[in-house]
Amino acid sequence: MKRLVRSYRAIRVAVSLSFLPLLMREALLLHMGHEKGSIHQDVPGFIIWLMSRYEHLMMRTLNYLAMRDWMYRRDLNRRIMDFLSRRMMSFVNGEVLTLDEVRELLGSIFEGGYTVAIGTCPCRRALNMLSDDVPNNTDMVIGLWAEEYLRHYPGLYHRIDKAEAEELVESFDRYGYVHQLYGFRSQEGSAYVLCNCNKDVCIPLRTQKERGYQSFRKGRSLAMLDEEACLGVEECGACLTRCPFDARVVEGGKGAVKEDMCFGCGLCVTTCKGKATTLERKKGAKLIYARRLVS
Repeated sequence: MKRLVRSYRAIRVAVSLSFLPLLMREALLLHMGHEKGSIHQDVPGFIIWLMSRYEHLMMRTLNYLAMRDWMYRRDLNRRIMDFLSRRMMSFVNGEVLTLDEVRELLGSIFEGGYTVAIGTCPCRRALNMLSDDVPNNTDMVIGLWAEEYLRHYPGLYHRIDKAEAEELVESFDRYGYVHQLYGFRSQEGSAYVLCNCNKDVCIPLRTQKERGYQSFRKGRSLAMLDEEACLGVEECGACLTRCPFDARVVEGGKGAVKEDMCFGCGLCVTTCKGKATTLERKKGAKLIYARRLVS
Protein backbone atom coordinates (compact mmCIF):
# COMPACT_ATOMS: atom_id res chain seq x y z
CA MET A 1 0.00 0.00 0.00
CA LYS A 2 2.83 2.41 0.89
CA ARG A 3 4.47 1.63 -2.42
CA LEU A 4 1.19 2.46 -4.22
CA VAL A 5 0.92 5.76 -2.35
CA ARG A 6 4.52 6.64 -3.18
CA SER A 7 3.89 5.81 -6.84
CA TYR A 8 0.77 7.96 -6.88
CA ARG A 9 2.67 10.88 -5.33
CA ALA A 10 5.51 10.47 -7.78
CA ILE A 11 3.10 10.51 -10.71
CA ARG A 12 1.35 13.60 -9.33
CA VAL A 13 4.65 15.43 -8.90
CA ALA A 14 5.77 14.43 -12.39
CA VAL A 15 2.52 15.68 -13.91
CA SER A 16 2.78 18.94 -11.97
CA LEU A 17 6.35 19.47 -13.12
CA SER A 18 5.36 18.74 -16.72
CA PHE A 19 2.97 21.68 -16.58
CA LEU A 20 5.51 23.98 -14.90
CA PRO A 21 6.98 25.38 -18.16
CA LEU A 22 3.48 26.07 -19.45
CA LEU A 23 2.48 27.78 -16.20
CA MET A 24 5.66 29.87 -16.23
CA ARG A 25 4.96 30.85 -19.84
CA GLU A 26 1.37 31.83 -19.02
CA ALA A 27 2.58 33.83 -16.01
CA LEU A 28 5.03 35.65 -18.26
CA LEU A 29 2.31 36.34 -20.81
CA LEU A 30 -0.05 37.66 -18.17
CA HIS A 31 2.69 39.90 -16.80
CA MET A 32 3.53 41.35 -20.21
CA GLY A 33 1.42 44.43 -20.70
CA HIS A 34 0.83 45.58 -17.14
CA GLU A 35 3.52 48.21 -17.38
CA LYS A 36 3.67 51.20 -19.67
CA GLY A 37 5.71 50.45 -22.78
CA SER A 38 5.13 46.70 -22.64
CA ILE A 39 3.20 44.37 -24.92
CA HIS A 40 0.10 42.48 -23.83
CA GLN A 41 0.60 39.19 -25.73
CA ASP A 42 -1.41 36.84 -23.50
CA VAL A 43 -2.73 34.79 -26.42
CA PRO A 44 -3.06 30.98 -26.20
CA GLY A 45 0.13 29.32 -27.42
CA PHE A 46 -1.63 27.23 -30.05
CA ILE A 47 -2.99 30.43 -31.66
CA ILE A 48 0.52 31.82 -31.97
CA TRP A 49 1.73 28.52 -33.42
CA LEU A 50 -1.20 28.20 -35.83
CA MET A 51 -1.08 31.72 -37.20
CA SER A 52 2.69 31.90 -37.44
CA ARG A 53 2.74 28.60 -39.33
CA TYR A 54 -0.27 28.98 -41.62
CA GLU A 55 -1.09 32.69 -41.82
CA HIS A 56 -0.56 32.86 -45.59
CA LEU A 57 -3.05 30.00 -46.11
CA MET A 58 -5.60 31.77 -43.93
CA MET A 59 -5.11 34.94 -45.95
CA ARG A 60 -5.55 32.98 -49.18
CA THR A 61 -8.84 31.58 -47.88
CA LEU A 62 -10.03 35.02 -46.77
CA ASN A 63 -9.20 36.47 -50.16
CA TYR A 64 -11.02 33.66 -51.97
CA LEU A 65 -14.19 34.05 -49.90
CA ALA A 66 -14.20 37.85 -50.10
CA MET A 67 -13.52 38.16 -53.81
CA ARG A 68 -16.03 35.62 -55.16
CA ASP A 69 -19.17 37.47 -56.22
CA TRP A 70 -21.22 34.28 -56.32
CA MET A 71 -20.75 33.95 -52.56
CA TYR A 72 -22.82 37.09 -52.04
CA ARG A 73 -25.64 36.69 -54.56
CA ARG A 74 -27.95 34.94 -52.12
CA ASP A 75 -29.04 36.75 -49.00
CA LEU A 76 -28.38 33.72 -46.79
CA ASN A 77 -24.82 33.38 -48.07
CA ARG A 78 -24.14 37.05 -47.48
CA ARG A 79 -25.48 36.87 -43.93
CA ILE A 80 -23.30 33.87 -43.19
CA MET A 81 -20.24 35.59 -44.60
CA ASP A 82 -21.02 38.78 -42.69
CA PHE A 83 -21.40 36.80 -39.45
CA LEU A 84 -18.14 34.92 -39.94
CA SER A 85 -16.31 38.11 -40.86
CA ARG A 86 -17.59 39.97 -37.81
CA ARG A 87 -16.54 37.10 -35.57
CA MET A 88 -13.08 36.96 -37.06
CA MET A 89 -12.58 40.72 -36.98
CA SER A 90 -13.65 40.83 -33.33
CA PHE A 91 -10.78 38.46 -32.56
CA VAL A 92 -8.03 39.86 -34.79
CA ASN A 93 -8.05 43.46 -35.93
CA GLY A 94 -5.74 46.33 -36.72
CA GLU A 95 -5.35 50.08 -36.61
CA VAL A 96 -3.65 52.54 -38.94
CA LEU A 97 -0.57 54.38 -37.68
CA THR A 98 1.27 57.41 -39.03
CA LEU A 99 5.01 57.31 -39.70
CA ASP A 100 5.70 59.34 -36.54
CA GLU A 101 3.61 56.92 -34.48
CA VAL A 102 5.50 53.98 -35.98
CA ARG A 103 8.82 55.58 -35.04
CA GLU A 104 7.65 55.93 -31.43
CA LEU A 105 6.22 52.41 -31.49
CA LEU A 106 9.57 50.93 -32.54
CA GLY A 107 11.38 52.95 -29.90
CA SER A 108 9.14 51.50 -27.18
CA ILE A 109 9.42 47.95 -28.51
CA PHE A 110 13.20 47.92 -28.64
CA GLU A 111 13.49 49.74 -25.33
CA GLY A 112 11.38 46.93 -23.84
CA GLY A 113 13.84 44.35 -25.15
CA TYR A 114 11.39 42.58 -27.45
CA THR A 115 12.49 40.61 -30.50
CA VAL A 116 11.53 42.09 -33.88
CA ALA A 117 11.75 40.11 -37.11
CA ILE A 118 11.03 41.05 -40.72
CA GLY A 119 9.81 38.69 -43.42
CA THR A 120 7.84 38.26 -46.61
CA CYS A 121 4.34 39.75 -46.61
CA PRO A 122 1.82 36.90 -46.03
CA CYS A 123 -0.56 38.52 -48.51
CA ARG A 124 2.10 38.38 -51.23
CA ARG A 125 2.71 34.73 -50.40
CA ALA A 126 -1.02 34.01 -50.41
CA LEU A 127 -1.52 35.67 -53.79
CA ASN A 128 1.82 34.60 -55.30
CA MET A 129 2.53 38.28 -56.03
CA LEU A 130 6.22 38.65 -55.25
CA SER A 131 7.63 41.78 -56.87
CA ASP A 132 10.93 42.64 -58.53
CA ASP A 133 10.28 46.38 -58.23
CA VAL A 134 9.08 47.03 -54.66
CA PRO A 135 9.90 45.52 -51.25
CA ASN A 136 8.41 42.10 -50.48
CA ASN A 137 9.73 41.77 -46.92
CA THR A 138 7.36 44.12 -45.13
CA ASP A 139 5.88 41.92 -42.38
CA MET A 140 7.36 43.08 -39.05
CA VAL A 141 6.47 40.67 -36.23
CA ILE A 142 7.03 41.45 -32.56
CA GLY A 143 7.84 39.65 -29.31
CA LEU A 144 6.76 36.02 -28.92
CA TRP A 145 5.37 36.10 -32.43
CA ALA A 146 8.75 37.05 -33.85
CA GLU A 147 10.32 34.06 -32.10
CA GLU A 148 7.71 31.73 -33.61
CA TYR A 149 8.10 33.11 -37.14
CA LEU A 150 11.89 32.83 -36.88
CA ARG A 151 11.51 29.21 -35.79
CA HIS A 152 9.04 28.24 -38.52
CA TYR A 153 10.47 30.30 -41.40
CA PRO A 154 14.21 30.86 -40.91
CA GLY A 155 14.56 31.42 -44.66
CA LEU A 156 11.81 34.04 -44.90
CA TYR A 157 12.23 35.94 -41.62
CA HIS A 158 15.28 37.38 -39.91
CA ARG A 159 15.89 39.33 -36.72
CA ILE A 160 16.45 43.08 -37.06
CA ASP A 161 17.71 45.79 -34.73
CA LYS A 162 16.29 49.25 -34.08
CA ALA A 163 18.38 51.02 -36.73
CA GLU A 164 17.36 48.58 -39.46
CA ALA A 165 13.71 48.68 -38.40
CA GLU A 166 13.62 52.48 -38.54
CA GLU A 167 15.35 52.51 -41.91
CA LEU A 168 12.86 49.98 -43.27
CA VAL A 169 9.73 51.84 -42.19
CA GLU A 170 11.11 55.04 -43.68
CA SER A 171 11.60 53.26 -47.02
CA PHE A 172 8.16 51.64 -46.81
CA ASP A 173 6.63 55.07 -46.33
CA ARG A 174 8.42 56.36 -49.44
CA TYR A 175 6.92 53.44 -51.39
CA GLY A 176 3.46 54.45 -50.17
CA TYR A 177 2.90 51.45 -47.87
CA VAL A 178 0.25 51.81 -45.17
CA HIS A 179 1.41 51.10 -41.61
CA GLN A 180 -1.07 48.88 -39.76
CA LEU A 181 -0.59 47.45 -36.28
CA TYR A 182 -2.58 44.30 -35.48
CA GLY A 183 -3.67 42.93 -32.11
CA PHE A 184 -6.21 40.62 -30.45
CA ARG A 185 -9.68 40.92 -28.95
CA SER A 186 -9.48 44.71 -28.76
CA GLN A 187 -7.05 44.37 -25.85
CA GLU A 188 -5.03 47.44 -25.03
CA GLY A 189 -1.40 47.02 -26.04
CA SER A 190 -1.88 43.56 -27.61
CA ALA A 191 0.33 44.33 -30.62
CA TYR A 192 1.86 41.38 -32.45
CA VAL A 193 2.65 42.53 -36.00
CA LEU A 194 3.31 45.79 -37.81
CA CYS A 195 2.16 45.33 -41.40
CA ASN A 196 3.50 47.70 -44.02
CA CYS A 197 0.93 47.23 -46.74
CA ASN A 198 0.92 47.74 -50.48
CA LYS A 199 -2.60 48.85 -51.38
CA ASP A 200 -2.67 46.58 -54.44
CA VAL A 201 -1.67 43.48 -52.47
CA CYS A 202 -2.99 43.82 -48.90
CA ILE A 203 -5.89 41.38 -48.52
CA PRO A 204 -7.45 43.04 -45.41
CA LEU A 205 -7.37 46.41 -47.17
CA ARG A 206 -8.91 44.97 -50.33
CA THR A 207 -11.68 43.13 -48.47
CA GLN A 208 -12.45 46.27 -46.48
CA LYS A 209 -12.79 48.34 -49.65
CA GLU A 210 -14.57 45.67 -51.70
CA ARG A 211 -16.91 44.18 -49.08
CA GLY A 212 -16.96 46.74 -46.30
CA TYR A 213 -15.52 44.38 -43.68
CA GLN A 214 -13.87 46.34 -40.89
CA SER A 215 -10.44 44.67 -41.06
CA PHE A 216 -8.71 47.55 -39.31
CA ARG A 217 -9.65 50.80 -37.61
CA LYS A 218 -8.97 54.34 -38.69
CA GLY A 219 -6.02 56.10 -37.15
CA ARG A 220 -6.17 58.98 -34.68
CA SER A 221 -5.60 61.68 -37.28
CA LEU A 222 -7.34 63.27 -40.22
CA ALA A 223 -5.73 64.83 -43.30
CA MET A 224 -6.41 68.56 -43.66
CA LEU A 225 -5.76 70.68 -46.75
CA ASP A 226 -4.59 74.29 -46.87
CA GLU A 227 -6.09 75.28 -50.22
CA GLU A 228 -3.93 78.39 -50.55
CA ALA A 229 -0.73 76.39 -50.16
CA CYS A 230 -1.87 73.58 -52.46
CA LEU A 231 -0.01 73.71 -55.79
CA GLY A 232 -2.87 72.01 -57.60
CA VAL A 233 -3.14 68.58 -59.16
CA GLU A 234 -1.52 69.64 -62.43
CA GLU A 235 1.71 70.68 -60.71
CA CYS A 236 1.66 68.08 -57.94
CA GLY A 237 -1.30 65.75 -57.44
CA ALA A 238 0.77 63.23 -55.47
CA CYS A 239 -1.96 62.90 -52.85
CA LEU A 240 -4.36 61.42 -55.40
CA THR A 241 -2.12 58.47 -56.19
CA ARG A 242 -0.66 58.09 -52.70
CA CYS A 243 -3.96 57.74 -50.86
CA PRO A 244 -4.81 54.02 -50.51
CA PHE A 245 -8.34 54.75 -49.31
CA ASP A 246 -9.56 56.95 -52.20
CA ALA A 247 -10.01 59.82 -49.77
CA ARG A 248 -8.36 62.44 -52.01
CA VAL A 249 -10.40 63.88 -54.90
CA VAL A 250 -10.08 66.79 -57.31
CA GLU A 251 -12.13 69.85 -56.40
CA GLY A 252 -11.39 73.14 -58.12
CA GLY A 253 -8.08 71.79 -59.37
CA LYS A 254 -6.97 70.98 -55.81
CA GLY A 255 -6.56 67.66 -53.98
CA ALA A 256 -9.48 67.90 -51.56
CA VAL A 257 -9.99 65.51 -48.62
CA LYS A 258 -13.08 63.30 -48.23
CA GLU A 259 -13.04 63.26 -44.45
CA ASP A 260 -15.37 60.29 -44.05
CA MET A 261 -13.00 58.11 -46.09
CA CYS A 262 -9.69 59.29 -44.60
CA PHE A 263 -7.90 56.77 -42.37
CA GLY A 264 -5.23 59.19 -41.19
CA CYS A 265 -2.26 57.20 -42.52
CA GLY A 266 -0.37 60.38 -43.48
CA LEU A 267 0.91 59.10 -46.82
CA CYS A 268 -0.48 62.17 -48.56
CA VAL A 269 1.43 64.41 -46.14
CA THR A 270 4.94 63.11 -46.74
CA THR A 271 4.94 63.79 -50.49
CA CYS A 272 2.93 67.02 -50.69
CA LYS A 273 5.19 69.43 -52.64
CA GLY A 274 3.49 72.54 -51.32
CA LYS A 275 3.34 71.25 -47.73
CA ALA A 276 -0.36 71.96 -47.98
CA THR A 277 -1.55 68.75 -46.32
CA THR A 278 -1.17 68.20 -42.60
CA LEU A 279 -2.52 65.74 -40.06
CA GLU A 280 -4.85 66.89 -37.33
CA ARG A 281 -5.57 64.74 -34.30
CA LYS A 282 -9.25 63.84 -34.03
CA LYS A 283 -10.87 64.81 -30.76
CA GLY A 284 -11.17 61.82 -28.45
CA ALA A 285 -9.49 59.42 -30.90
CA LYS A 286 -7.41 56.72 -29.20
CA LEU A 287 -5.17 53.87 -30.22
CA ILE A 288 -5.89 50.40 -28.89
CA TYR A 289 -3.16 47.93 -29.84
CA ALA A 290 -0.45 50.59 -29.64
CA ARG A 291 -1.88 52.20 -26.48
CA ARG A 292 1.01 51.16 -24.22
CA LEU A 293 3.63 51.87 -26.86
CA VAL A 294 2.66 55.23 -28.38
CA SER A 295 1.78 58.34 -26.40
